[in-house]
Amino acid sequence: MTKAIPYPFDALTHKSGKINPVLSLSFVVFIGISALLLGCREKPANKGIRLLPGTYEVLFNAGEVEIPARLRITEDHKWCFHNWDETIVIDSVVLSDTSFFIKMPLFNTTLGGKILSETEFEGRWRDLSRASPYSVDFKARRISPENVACAVDMEKSNQKSIYEVVFSPGSPENSSKAVGVFYKKNNQLVGTFMTESGDYRFLQGAHTGSSIALSSFDGAHLFYFCANVSGDSLTGGKFYSGNHWQEDWTGFANTHARLRDPDSLTYVTKKDEAFRFYALNSQGDSILFDSAFFKNRVTIVQVFGSWCPNCTDESIFMKQLYANNKDRGLIILPIAFERNPDFEISKNAVLSQFKELELQYEPYFGGYSKASAAKVFSQLNTISSFPTTIFIDSSGSVRRIHTGFYGPGTGEHFLHNTKEITDFVNELLNELKAPVKTSL
Repeated sequence: MTKAIPYPFDALTHKSGKINPVLSLSFVVFIGISALLLGCREKPANKGIRLLPGTYEVLFNAGEVEIPARLRITEDHKWCFHNWDETIVIDSVVLSDTSFFIKMPLFNTTLGGKILSETEFEGRWRDLSRASPYSVDFKARRISPENVACAVDMEKSNQKSIYEVVFSPGSPENSSKAVGVFYKKNNQLVGTFMTESGDYRFLQGAHTGSSIALSSFDGAHLFYFCANVSGDSLTGGKFYSGNHWQEDWTGFANTHARLRDPDSLTYVTKKDEAFRFYALNSQGDSILFDSAFFKNRVTIVQVFGSWCPNCTDESIFMKQLYANNKDRGLIILPIAFERNPDFEISKNAVLSQFKELELQYEPYFGGYSKASAAKVFSQLNTISSFPTTIFIDSSGSVRRIHTGFYGPGTGEHFLHNTKEITDFVNELLNELKAPVKTSL
């Protein structure tokens, strides 16, 4: 729930006693002059502005464009960001006079600024997970006293479009493929882009005339996609990530658009060696994970970052998978690769997220980049994505490595992906023959 901090005040206490009659007139005069002076003092101009309930448009300044986000303030003054099917409820709104401060859920980011009127505010989004300061300014205004909800239901929409997409098409070294899946109702448009490293989660926007625009803000990432529509093609596309990244993209309609098998991208190169690696625990001690650890259990190694929304989607899925199978011998082993090289800052960000998600297993720490991940998992050809998920059987053999994670924003792909993982883990657990060992 929204938490409003009351204005501080001093409790004034007065001691009373007998007044000397000689001083009574002076006392009365003193009181009268004091009252007059107090009455002439300038009163505080404002004791705080409360924003009116309703739907607000938040515009983030990304330089060339303003990236829109959708915020609703409820009648009981909860703040909720909306991205299509996703609602992010903020329960840490701190109000003081005409200012506000928010710690975003799950991620090490904040929003803070000034309330300008009952229907307008402005401020700055800060990402504290990075090694260098990063922020984006924004302004917001109320566009409706009502809850303006997205009316597009992907399960019922008969206007589904699938596009084969190329990002950075003019750059052979940076070019990458994606599949765009969109659903339309009237001029409303929702959907996502699936890539070989995951997906861009819940995108929402509009198809007006001959152009489309989609955006999303989840506390960790700020995305904006726009393009022209020309027949079956999407041309002149631009993708903006905050105010630090932009690239071109194109697409053409193709119901058969596919990406490479996510289980084929990362693999063990040194198959004649027992799989092993080191990671740090939360005390900073180096821990060896090898065949002795993997024996008589099924282990899922989750290569992740607390700053990564795809990883968070996977963690939410892993939470339930673990709850259903921990008594059968399943271990989840998360290895974090954070953006900030300060171990304490990174550790606290991860532990805070695990506490919010109520995960029942401990995280470990591997480093601060894909290069660090490649060193930790030196027996693999690459770590190209966060998350990357390694499935290890009871003999210590790597049985499968899955690159990326298709989250709930991908609809049927999410359902297929999670069912496939669940079935595979069940197969590995059924192979266990010895009594299980579930404690670390």
